[in-house]
Amino acid sequence: MELFTAATATSSASPNLFERIQQGWDSAVTGVGWFFTNLSPAFVFALMGMAIVVAFFVYYWYCLKPRANSLEWIAMSEAQSRRKSMSLTLPYTPMERCDWIPLVLVTVIYAITAFFQLGSMSAPESYVKFQQGDSYTFSFSQPVKVDEISFYTSLGTGTYRLEYTNNGSDWKWVDLDQNYATLFKWETVDLNQIPEGMDVPPVTLEATTFRITATTADRTEGVWLAELALWSDGEPLTPDHVDVGAEALFDEPEEWTTKQTYMNSSYFDEIYHPRTALEHLNNIYPYEVSHPPLGKLIMSLGIALFGMVPFGWRFMGTLFGVLMLPILYVFLKNFFGKTPVAFCGTCLFAFDFMHLVQTRIGTIDTYGVFFILVSYYFMYRWLCCPVGSSLRKTAVPLFLCGLFWGIGCACKWTVIYAGAGLAVMWLLGLVFRYREWKLDPQGFDFISFVLSTTSLSIIFFVLLPSVIYTASYIPYATAQGNLTLDNLLNVMWSNQEFMLSYHQGVHSTHPYQSSWYQWIFDARPILYYRDLDLANTEGVKSLFASFNNPLVSWAGLLAFFAVLIQTIRRKCGRGLFILIAILSQFLPWLPIGRTLFAYHYFPTILFLVFAIAYLMNDMLDRHKKGATLAVYGFTGCTVAVYAIFYPALTGLYIPLWYSEVFLRWFPSWPL
Repeated sequence: MELFTAATATSSASPNLFERIQQGWDSAVTGVGWFFTNLSPAFVFALMGMAIVVAFFVYYWYCLKPRANSLEWIAMSEAQSRRKSMSLTLPYTPMERCDWIPLVLVTVIYAITAFFQLGSMSAPESYVKFQQGDSYTFSFSQPVKVDEISFYTSLGTGTYRLEYTNNGSDWKWVDLDQNYATLFKWETVDLNQIPEGMDVPPVTLEATTFRITATTADRTEGVWLAELALWSDGEPLTPDHVDVGAEALFDEPEEWTTKQTYMNSSYFDEIYHPRTALEHLNNIYPYEVSHPPLGKLIMSLGIALFGMVPFGWRFMGTLFGVLMLPILYVFLKNFFGKTPVAFCGTCLFAFDFMHLVQTRIGTIDTYGVFFILVSYYFMYRWLCCPVGSSLRKTAVPLFLCGLFWGIGCACKWTVIYAGAGLAVMWLLGLVFRYREWKLDPQGFDFISFVLSTTSLSIIFFVLLPSVIYTASYIPYATAQGNLTLDNLLNVMWSNQEFMLSYHQGVHSTHPYQSSWYQWIFDARPILYYRDLDLANTEGVKSLFASFNNPLVSWAGLLAFFAVLIQTIRRKCGRGLFILIAILSQFLPWLPIGRTLFAYHYFPTILFLVFAIAYLMNDMLDRHKKGATLAVYGFTGCTVAVYAIFYPALTGLYIPLWYSEVFLRWFPSWPL
């Protein structure tokens, strides 16, 4: 009612133009004041980064000017006038022997930084499956005083009641909660902690006999508890007797801890996707059904290899992040034809912050970006086929493009956006081929080619992805015990309806949410993890956030507009390919009203790297003094910034002063 009243009052007495201008000005002044009031010394590095990006672009435009004291301007003018209409039949340069060293070098260096302290390779993996009402007793030979309880959760949500007694009849208890946000983590109850407003701790726990009971279990699989540890003055207590069936609660004492970290526990959305992967491995209908299944099925391969441990549920994402690099290198080399451009472009993406952080977390975004990259590569290979190529030659890259795009769609819906770009390129590819064919038919039956290509494309981009997408729901149907085609289709379709309504309804505010206009300036990272436990005593902290390397982000933004200008001026097919790829990943986010985060920019940054590489290619084409230095120098600066921020991307402990002096370039960066 208060909102309605306020809205009515505003509409009946809306401010005039002058008042609105004044309000906007006041808001801007307040924002600017807050910005400068909260600046840290690290802002100097932001200014240096901006200067590097500006210098790179100033030099780029300088490179395009005719050489001094030459008649080069005449040749450039004649080339401009002779330029034909735009074409999307793109050049193709194969890999050379000299390419393998830089390809392997950047891949190996990145892989080392990506897998370093990815997560513990051990964690409590045996568990006790509780159904509601299940109860187990354990005891000590003499009374023990417990001041802290830690427990490692597994599947299922519910509540445990830990009861204790000294005489076998006078039972007291402590409730332990296992909700959806606490799964695969070490949870701790400090019995010495005194709540505000109380003089004494709420529980004094001293007993010989204990009993743990599942008082609630929300789903049919029950609640799975992996480990239970009782502590006294920092020392773990091992029971002398445990009921049969409950031994798994105390069988991995080497894992016991009261300290929850990203190394030994889940964080952020890892409470969802690794859970789903484990549910698939155990033929349980998943709790998280807000995304298609295939990404979690891929994740389950890492769990099957290494166990349900942090390293296991993060392994496949990190591996896919590493595998992106050789694919990207080959793509850039084929696309531009220059080893330095392929090497430097791959470095820009390899050492982008978001590429590292997003591939180290156990979520599904990495798989989507990987398959977007591969599908665009094979669309490019199709566009490389000249007019007159046989259907057999053109069908292979088209098939692979549709195959990997379909696999990506079955991982995450955002890959569907890439399909819009692929469709535009496919259509333009046929249009431009038609133009070229009209100029020189050479007896080629173009109409038959178009009809055959269209028929195959319906199979490759509609039927094949539909089959892949539907097949990815087999674990859902299997968990229901009804693997019939009719049930499979029903399960798949009902999940689409749920996902659509779910994502339309995600409007809750989040402290680290951001909008598209913040992404392009790298203005608001999303903080995934922060540990300040040692901040007061030792002056260190551990954290990591997902955002872009600012040099890549800012240079990519300017490069987009530079490529746009050059595409129009030159009628450049390469530039058109890059622009379509960027816009297909970015434009769909503009009208979306749901809560968004910086990681939604991840696929766009992939193709902004192509835009920067486009400028590097131009520089090297001009053979001007300093071009090589500019290309390698900018790349080197990007790698250096990555090295400086690396601790804040991987959770290494850093001094508090390090963050203020080197990392918090802007007040909105939660570093």
